[in-house]
Amino acid sequence: MIVSIGCDHAGPALKARISKHLSDQGHEVVNRGTDTSESVDYPDHAHAVADDVASGHATLGILICGSANGVAMTANKHQEVRAGIAWTPEIASLAREHNDANVLCIPARFVAEDTAMEIVDAFFKSSFEGGRHERRVSKICCAVIAGLMMMTPMWAQDDVQLDARQMRVHLSVLSSDAFEGRETGEPGQEKAASYLEAYYSSLGFEPCNEGSFFQQVPLRNSQINDGVLLVGADSLKLVDDFLVYPGLDDVEWTNQTMWFGGYGIQTKGWNDLKKFKGGVLVVLDGVPTSLESDNKEDEISLSQKRQWAADAGAQAIVVVLDDETYDVRKSRMKRWMLRKSTSLNRQKNGEGTNIPTLLVKSSQAATWLAGSKATDFSVAINRGKAYKAHTLSPTMSCSIDQTIREYESANVLAFLEGGHPELKNEVVVITSHYDHVGIIDGEVYNGADDDGSGTITVMELARQFKLLESNGVRPQRSVLFMNVVGEEKGLLGSEYYADHPVFPLEQTVANLNIDMVGRTDEHHPDNPRYVYLIGSDKLSSELHEISEAANKKHVGLSLDYTYNAPDDPNRFYYRSDHYNFAKNNIPVIFYFTGVHEDYHQPGDDADKIMYDKTAEIGKLVFHTAWELATRKDRIVVDRVNEFPSDR
Repeated sequence: MIVSIGCDHAGPALKARISKHLSDQGHEVVNRGTDTSESVDYPDHAHAVADDVASGHATLGILICGSANGVAMTANKHQEVRAGIAWTPEIASLAREHNDANVLCIPARFVAEDTAMEIVDAFFKSSFEGGRHERRVSKICCAVIAGLMMMTPMWAQDDVQLDARQMRVHLSVLSSDAFEGRETGEPGQEKAASYLEAYYSSLGFEPCNEGSFFQQVPLRNSQINDGVLLVGADSLKLVDDFLVYPGLDDVEWTNQTMWFGGYGIQTKGWNDLKKFKGGVLVVLDGVPTSLESDNKEDEISLSQKRQWAADAGAQAIVVVLDDETYDVRKSRMKRWMLRKSTSLNRQKNGEGTNIPTLLVKSSQAATWLAGSKATDFSVAINRGKAYKAHTLSPTMSCSIDQTIREYESANVLAFLEGGHPELKNEVVVITSHYDHVGIIDGEVYNGADDDGSGTITVMELARQFKLLESNGVRPQRSVLFMNVVGEEKGLLGSEYYADHPVFPLEQTVANLNIDMVGRTDEHHPDNPRYVYLIGSDKLSSELHEISEAANKKHVGLSLDYTYNAPDDPNRFYYRSDHYNFAKNNIPVIFYFTGVHEDYHQPGDDADKIMYDKTAEIGKLVFHTAWELATRKDRIVVDRVNEFPSDR
C-alpha cells in the first residue's frame, strides 16, 4: 500500500518513527515533509498529503500536528478526503469502520509516541463496514458543489494560475536533506526520480517509454586517485610533475616509444606528424607564430591536436607547457582532475577522442630531447615550418590508479497526447534538470533553486495541462514534460535524449527549458518580476514573437535579454539542457533568473525561493507552450543560429 505522510514542526520525530514502522511492514511511504523543527505552515503539508489521497496516488494518508485540528480542517477541504482526528486506537478504528476515513490525523502534543503507534496500527487494521454507514458517508459530499467543481469553462486556459503553495510543498521535499543533494547516480537522485514518477502517475499520466516513465541513461563514473609516469630513469608523480585529463579508457602502458612531433599540427599544408609511426606523441603547447590567427574560427585547439594524435595512432599525447603556464594550469586542474568524473557510457563513434592526455613542464621534458634532432625546445619553437616527427631516446611507461563505475540514471517523462489526429505527432518539450551536486565535505547541497525551482515548475505545468485535459480542454499538439538527469555532469541526460529521442526530433516543435527561476540576482535587487530569456530569437523569429505576446497578454514580466548575446562571457546558452535541442536545430527558450551567492553552495535552500515569482515565470512558460501546441501552423525555423556550434 502507498501511504502519504506529512506533518508540521510538531511532528518530524513521530513522522520518522511511523514511516519506518510502515516501511518495515512493506508499505511504500511518501514523505510530504516537514523534516525540520523550524516553524512551517501546516496547510502546505496537509494539502500535499490530501492531494495524494484525493488523486489516488496514495491509498491512505497520515497527518501530524500539535492538536491535529489544523491539518484535519485543511485535508477535509479536498473533495475525496475524509480526515479524522484520533486520540486513541479505538477512535482510529471507528474512523475507518464507520466513517471510511482515508486520512488519519494525530495530535502530536497530546498523545505519547507509543500510543500514536497503536493508533496507526488500529487505523490500518480496520476497514469500512458499509451498510448504513455507506448512506451517511455519501451525504458528506455535496453533489451540487461536486458538480460545480467539475465545470471548467472552455476558456480556462486563459485563466491558468500556477499554484505556488503546491510548488512550495514539492520543493520542501525534493530539496530536503533526505534527498542528499540529488547527485546523479546517488541514492538521493534515485529518490527524486521515484518521487517524480509517483507524482506524474498520481496526475493520471501513463508511462510513455515502453511501459515506463523513465528513460534510462547509461553513465560511467571515473575517478583518478594517483599515478606515476616513468621516462627512462625519471619517475614523475601525478600533480607535482604531470597532469592528466580524467575519464581515461587506457590507464597503463609500458615501454612505449616516444616521438617528438613539434606542435602536433596537421592542417593548412603543415604536417608535424608525417613520419609518426605510433607510440607516445610529445608536442608543444600552442601554435607556431606562422600559424597564429586573429580569426577565432581558425584557432587550433588542444582538442584538435588530441584528435590528430589519435587518428595518427598515438597511444597517448604529452603536451609540453612552459613552467609558469604549467603551474597556473595545475592550480586550475587539480581539483577537476582528481574529482569524480561522469560521462555517457558509450562509444564515441567518431565524436572526439579519449586518448590519454598528459601535461608536463618544459624544464621536466627538456632532458627527453637529448640525442634527438632537436637540442632544446627553443629550436622547435623558432622553426617556421613543420617539424617532422622523430623518436626520442627514452621510452615511456605510465600507470594511473583510476576507479570506474558503470550504472544507469533516468530521465523522467510525462507525456500528454495532443487532440488533433495529425498534429498530435508533433511535440512541444518542456524541460528542467532535477539533479544537483550532492554532498560535499559532509554538507548537503540541496539545490532548491538549481534546479529544484525549474523541476517544481515543470511538475506544476504538467498538473495544469492535465487538469485542462480532464475538463475537455486539450492542445492540438502533444506536450512532453521531462525532468532530465546529469545536467550538472555536463548536460548528459538531455544529450542522451537528443541522441536517443523517445519522440522524433524532426517532430519536436520547440524546447522550453527552465533552470533556476526562484531567486533574484545582483542586477535586479528591487525588481523580482523579471526573467532572463536566452535563445528565443536564435532559430525562429516566430518563437520570439509568441513569447513576447504571451508575456504581454498574460503575465507582464520584465524580459531581460542580457545573456542572449552570442559573445556573452558567461556562455549560459551552452550551460543548460536546451543546448542539446538547439544544436539539433530545434527552437528553444531558456528561462533563467541569474546566479546568486548560494549558487552551488550549501545555502541554496527552499526557504529562500520566491514561489510567487517562480509561479509567474511558469505562467509565461504555460502560455508560450499552449500557443505552440494549439496554433494552426508549426513555427518556422527561419534563422541561422548566431552561437558557434562548438561549446
